Amino acid sequence: MSARRAARRRRRAASRPPESTAPASRPVNTPTLPWPPFAALAHQPLADDELRLCWRPHGDEPPQARRARVDQVLRAALAPTLGLVPEALRFGREARGRPFLQHPGAPDFNLSDTEGGTLVAIAVRGRVGVDLERIDRRPPVARLARRYFAADEVAALAALAEEPARLAFLQLWTAKEASCKATGTGIFGWLPRWRFSLQDAATRLLEAPADAGAMARWTHLRLAPSPAHTAVLALRDGDGLHLRAGTLAP
Repeated sequence: MSARRAARRRRRAASRPPESTAPASRPVNTPTLPWPPFAALAHQPLADDELRLCWRPHGDEPPQARRARVDQVLRAALAPTLGLVPEALRFGREARGRPFLQHPGAPDFNLSDTEGGTLVAIAVRGRVGVDLERIDRRPPVARLARRYFAADEVAALAALAEEPARLAFLQLWTAKEASCKATGTGIFGWLPRWRFSLQDAATRLLEAPADAGAMARWTHLRLAPSPAHTAVLALRDGDGLHLRAGTLAP
């Protein structure tokens, strides 16, 4: 190889933002299936270093029943953390609609609901977001990617065969939406600003919006609350938290 060609390669390599500069997700004690019954946590407040996950599977139901079920699941998961009965919980909303508990010292929480189950994440500190999807979901990948993803992500998905593209899309979507839910921005206009490695199912963060803070403050964890579901938990400023997971009875 000529010295001139080697110099050109060095310049091109230096001009590319190396993926290795982005922090990988920190090690977290990922729960294994099946998650134990929630009864073990039902009367326990959060420990000082706890990140709690509550999974509630459900079957078919009429659409009008969903709101009541989600409210019941959320209250059942949150009430023990404050030592209150579920009916006593008071909720408020941030400027962009993100819910929070109106109690002194209340933990942060987030919820995701889809066909077959509801997942609640509760963090004793920091900001938490979670997004849940069925693994067999078949969205219109190309159309949704063009609308919500960055141009390089659209191109990368288009280069894949149909099934790998579908799975990669679900991985990206859950990671992006969980992050938006943690910050409370909503997804519109924000999904393209969160970028994750397409080659890494473990959800490696490559770029975050400036408003989200430094990437080193973030942890992302891929979860499987059931064999039929995939989820991502996004956590900001949660270093040192330990995960506990349980299943609420249907």
